[in-house]
Amino acid sequence: MEIQDREGQKGYGEGTPRSYVTGEDIQSTKEATSKICQKLLGQNFNDRDDFLGFLESLSVNGFSEKSPSAVCAVELALLDLFCKKQDIPVWKLFEEKPITETMCYSSILPLVSKDYLESILKLTVQYGICQIKAKASSSIEETVETVSVIRKRLGDEVDMRLDANGAFNASEATRLVHQLKRKGHDISSFEQPVPKEDKNGLKRVEQETGVAVIADESFSSERDLDEIVKNRFCKGINIRISKCGGFLRSKKMVRDAMSAGLFCQLGCHVGETSILAAAGRHLAAVCPPFRFVEGCYSRFLLKEDICKNPIEFGFEGRAKVPEGPGLGIEIDEGVLERRCKRLYEFVL
Repeated sequence: MEIQDREGQKGYGEGTPRSYVTGEDIQSTKEATSKICQKLLGQNFNDRDDFLGFLESLSVNGFSEKSPSAVCAVELALLDLFCKKQDIPVWKLFEEKPITETMCYSSILPLVSKDYLESILKLTVQYGICQIKAKASSSIEETVETVSVIRKRLGDEVDMRLDANGAFNASEATRLVHQLKRKGHDISSFEQPVPKEDKNGLKRVEQETGVAVIADESFSSERDLDEIVKNRFCKGINIRISKCGGFLRSKKMVRDAMSAGLFCQLGCHVGETSILAAAGRHLAAVCPPFRFVEGCYSRFLLKEDICKNPIEFGFEGRAKVPEGPGLGIEIDEGVLERRCKRLYEFVL
């Protein structure tokens, strides 16, 4: 998403609609983006309060619930543009000093061939990353074997969690954890072990295994969070800026969740560019520390990033708070031209 003001200054945002999470698709996101942009016409943001008031109005109007990815893309572009004009990083719009100054990113191990898995494990060792998330297959036996391979390669000191994307029912997920324990393979948490609708299943897995469960597909809105807190379905939630309806809503939900005693993981969607990676880093800067942080995988997953200098992490997955104005990114206009399609044109 590119937004340009009358002086030619540009801001950039990104959303990642996922039908299996929020019910959005590309077409509905396009339509919602058009409606949101119509509300921008004639807007004049005289100060910080006016600007943030407009962003908050998107939630009041229901866009964040129905089309979180569209809101995310527009909101991030506006944040980037507004803060560039103020010559401040996005996080400084909310805090005088970062709440969290350094974050440590996890390595994510997808469902791949043994040879490819070994290459990712080699990179994980080279980077000295000490937190990993492994994707579980729909087979308990295959998942146990994969975890055994990972533990043999990385050792028992590395913090390891599983993500099933709803592949099991509660009984299967419980059996998997017990089989891992019998093998001596502990995991620190289990992300979305059961289908998104089965919130009681999340609670059952946590109670029967003693392993903290993280809600991902089962959580994307404030309504979901309220339900999780009220019924104590699990101990953690996965915050993805796009699925949660943008920066402001994600920030609020992190604060609400942590105040209720939940821990938070800063997640990402496969295929995110450095726009959302940068947004995640700004979000981490204005929130109490996330237990796990994911993202900045663009050069490992994309043929080319849309940013000239992709947002990356360093040794041990460490990264610091961005200091440049706006999101702190520079868009590669050539890649933008090749990879993006101009749908609407508004001049603010």
